[in-house]
Amino acid sequence: MKKKTLVVGILVTTFMALTAAAISGQGWAYAWLLAEIVLGSVRLAVLNSFEKAEARGKVGDAIAPVLAGLAWVIVLSAAYYLCVASNEWILILLAGIGLAGILGGVSSRNAGTPRYGVIVMCLVALPYSLAAIMSPIPYLFVVGLQIPLCLAGMILILFENYKILLGLYQAEQENLRLAHHDLLTGLPNRIMKRKRLNELLSGPLSSTNGREHFMVFCLDLDGFKEVNDRFGHAVGDAVLIAVACRLRDSVRDEDFVCRVGGDEFVVLLPALSTDEAASIARRIIDRISQPYDLGRLMQPRVGISIGGACAPQDGVSGDELLRSADRALYEAKRRGKGVYVVQPASISEVVELAPSADADARSVLGFSSQKS
Repeated sequence: MKKKTLVVGILVTTFMALTAAAISGQGWAYAWLLAEIVLGSVRLAVLNSFEKAEARGKVGDAIAPVLAGLAWVIVLSAAYYLCVASNEWILILLAGIGLAGILGGVSSRNAGTPRYGVIVMCLVALPYSLAAIMSPIPYLFVVGLQIPLCLAGMILILFENYKILLGLYQAEQENLRLAHHDLLTGLPNRIMKRKRLNELLSGPLSSTNGREHFMVFCLDLDGFKEVNDRFGHAVGDAVLIAVACRLRDSVRDEDFVCRVGGDEFVVLLPALSTDEAASIARRIIDRISQPYDLGRLMQPRVGISIGGACAPQDGVSGDELLRSADRALYEAKRRGKGVYVVQPASISEVVELAPSADADARSVLGFSSQKS
């Protein structure tokens, strides 16, 4: 899968085939040389196609390079067998050098695909070993018997390298997760929020069939400080974890929920209308306001206030949209608990939903409108 490595490998084995043809003058050697040229060209073409797909941001066809590589390995294993069977010492040594190089290279370079590496090493080594055991040359069978032992050692090295590589990969993924996610709730953090917001803004901002490009919710819990003061920070953390779960369950699969700090959250909602956004806000307020059963007879309650901003009316940049949503959230907090305010350029719409942290129950007040 690396072009420079592939080119070097093709040149080396092609030169080996050319040497075998020049020394033996037999048909199988010329067939080997022709196969090296054809398969080398095919492998380069397949790899070029894979790289072009990757450059276009698409998933390249990884099966074709694997199959082309296996075809080359089968040809090479047959050629190594015939090199030993020719009883020409120079060809036997030449094939042995190639075999050692392949075993060493695969055990290190193919650590990410250990099963494929084992298949390649066995296909190349075992035919050579069999031919050496069957050879009439005195004591060559000793080499044939040693090769399976060497093969076993190389396979062991391959799997050791695989474990090391896997550990490094998992550590890298965990570091990325920790860098981009909130440690307490597991939600994406500010960095991921900014990245996703930029992705949404990179698309067209015009409305299509009455559906806005996307909306931004800024959310802040109501009464969370009282929960912390009354029950302690451990209970407060448990409530935040439960709130994160309820938020994820209250939005659509394509929506993006993140925690930006303390009891503040942001939700990015692509491709929906303002009415659909209001419906999701109702659902969030209703779900969050339900009691939290944390055991030991503790059922703390919090509410949530939501401010919404709509692209492109309320901003065409991430900072503008977040400022608009934050202003709407401030207005929601000013008007009371459990309130959703969406603040376009000229109108503020309000939804109040019960119950909040300060009241056991509150009726649905519906929508009201006023100038911003």
